[in-house]
Amino acid sequence: MAKKKTERKASNFKEAIGLQSILKSERTDFLLGMVIALFAVYTFVALFSYINTGAEDQSLLEHTRPGEWLNQGKVFKNYCGSMGAILSYTLVTKNFGYAAFFVPCFLLVSGIKMMQIYVLNIWKWFFGMGIAMIWLSVFLAKVLAPLMPEAIFNPGGYHGSVCVDFTENVIGPPGLTAVLFFTAIALLTFVSKQTITWVRRMFNPIKSFTGKASEIVTDKLSNTDSDTTGIEDSHTKLSTEDDKTTNSAKETGKESEPTPVIDLTEFSNLGAKKPNKATAEPIITATPTP
Repeated sequence: MAKKKTERKASNFKEAIGLQSILKSERTDFLLGMVIALFAVYTFVALFSYINTGAEDQSLLEHTRPGEWLNQGKVFKNYCGSMGAILSYTLVTKNFGYAAFFVPCFLLVSGIKMMQIYVLNIWKWFFGMGIAMIWLSVFLAKVLAPLMPEAIFNPGGYHGSVCVDFTENVIGPPGLTAVLFFTAIALLTFVSKQTITWVRRMFNPIKSFTGKASEIVTDKLSNTDSDTTGIEDSHTKLSTEDDKTTNSAKETGKESEPTPVIDLTEFSNLGAKKPNKATAEPIITATPTP
């Protein structure tokens, strides 16, 4: 008798309801990646609009009344509505300032990765953009904030201003400058190895100029050497061709010389009588023609 097939029981709750197969499907990854990419575009538009409408929206957000976030009276001027104003206020004013634009950039990269449009190393982009965002926030709070005293929000955000104050209290402004410089060089070296040669040229410009001059001189010398060798080769070719022509002319001259003709009539008449000088007919010999 045939054995009955035993039904396999689900090992966990996710497998029982089919949630595990849904999460691992390609459709779910594609749709979720599209949602993340669209949210990144929405955040871009909200941040750009907050740069122009941040003065009016910030005053409302700092003293928000219950239910005012619904924006029924259209009191928020942000192009993305009240949610765009709240999101921009949180990212720009409360956190990273203008460096907050790295957040939607990373979200866009993550969406493209999940949609499998491009093959990207998500961890590399995460650490690179994260370090760049923190560095730019501190740099803008240190350099650009004193130049913009009437700005609505700190260009480096609240995060940048706190980091600048804390670091300057511990190691002073020179130490903060050194830390910012080292972090920038390390990040650029991580992106491209050409940063090392650029830094060397920056600290020793004379060597770079002398190196370029020596390269130019060597190029000119190599060009002149190649020209002279080309002329010598042409002279040697001409001389060999002249030698060949003279040798061929000599060979043709030797071939054009006449071959001697031997008269055998005298040897055939040795046994015969000698004819008289008066009656003997003159022997005509063939004269060679050149």
